[in-house]
Amino acid sequence: MCLYNLGKNKKCKIEKIPSNHLLKSLGVREGLTVSIMSKQPLGGPVIIQMGKRSLAIAKDVAEKIHIEEVS
Repeated sequence: MCLYNLGKNKKCKIEKIPSNHLLKSLGVREGLTVSIMSKQPLGGPVIIQMGKRSLAIAKDVAEKIHIEEVS
């Protein structure tokens, strides 16, 4: 499943990220558990929560991040 398809307030574990140095520099990495805070309408970004930080990820990038939903 891709990150963009996960529902709001759901947690997931990142399994695979695209080769994007910006994501890595922001702390997004494989094995990280994140939750979806919100999805902006009309193909806007996804806001994820990583610990105490929030991060906006563009829809096209979020569609390339493979995740596994966790409870």
